[in-house]
Amino acid sequence: MLYTTRLGPLAALGKAAAGGVDRSAFLPVAARETALMLDAEACEVWLDDEGPVLAAVYRRPEAAPRSPERRVVAAALAGETARSGAWLCVPVPGESGPRGVLAVAGGQLHTADDVLAAEVAATIVGLALEAAGAGRFDAEARDQFLALLGHDLRSPLANVRVGAQLARRNLDAGDLDSVREALTIIENQSGRLVARLEALLDAVAADGRWLIRLEPLDLGAMAESAVAPYRLAARESGAGTRFDVEAAPGAGLARGDAGQIARVIEQLVDNAAKYAAGGHVRVKVAPEGATLRLDVCDDGPGIRPEDVDRVFAPFGRGRESADKAGYGLGLYLARNIVASHGGRLWIARTSRSGTCMALTLPAAGADEA
Repeated sequence: MLYTTRLGPLAALGKAAAGGVDRSAFLPVAARETALMLDAEACEVWLDDEGPVLAAVYRRPEAAPRSPERRVVAAALAGETARSGAWLCVPVPGESGPRGVLAVAGGQLHTADDVLAAEVAATIVGLALEAAGAGRFDAEARDQFLALLGHDLRSPLANVRVGAQLARRNLDAGDLDSVREALTIIENQSGRLVARLEALLDAVAADGRWLIRLEPLDLGAMAESAVAPYRLAARESGAGTRFDVEAAPGAGLARGDAGQIARVIEQLVDNAAKYAAGGHVRVKVAPEGATLRLDVCDDGPGIRPEDVDRVFAPFGRGRESADKAGYGLGLYLARNIVASHGGRLWIARTSRSGTCMALTLPAAGADEA
């Protein structure tokens, strides 16, 4: 029988599943609550996208950034509970067969009660995914998807437009170096637009799931790429906003999906640039335990105390943003992306002298760097 100490996490998992239409928010909760229930070091949710693809991760800070062997995940996806070393892999049931795998790592997962608890969690995840899929084309889901699409493409499209305007202006002035810089931004942002459209199409094809393709990430280089169009636009417009990126020597690499984490960093930089116009935006990258930490700080007006809890809610926007364009989806999506990677995104500091947003991601293993 299940121990009563496991009822709390199971109840939390069931509650999250009841509101699990937003899979990007539900799956990280499922991974976390399953790990807590089994006192495990890590939990990963793999979903079937013509083969197993990672969709959410939870790890304790001290846990090694390792995943189960693909052959074991594939065996569980075929319908059997499988083990490999410290990993227990349980099929996530679906209407016509397993639609994913719940993989849990821990040294004590050997009893029948452990397996039963993992199977109960996997069943709850399966039911939530089935319920979410059944309502994916209703009017609310359609409106949310269109809002997400508009939000996700707005920033790179705006940067392409700014780059084109600057290229034309500087070409007329004969400043070829600035033209080359603007064209480089146009090329980079166009590539990101194509990548994001492909990711959105992948999400639609995968029943609305964001799928994670893990690789080593240089967060400092990604931050430099994110600030480049804002720095150029501020310089050309005379806005005076300064952008600095500082990566600690030997900071190492993070582990995540390059496209998704780039979206998060761009969102944080975009927010900082919007509210610190004419001021200073600073991005810092440094190791923190078994993670890499990235801070984006500005010297804008800060977030009102009554708005702190709202900024991460879908369509939630603070009073200071009432005159700013957007849907209030950016930080909500960013937090879900980071959570799906086993990381954390939060407000590290806010006052009348500015705001610091911080995120952490698992560090890449030595064999991944």
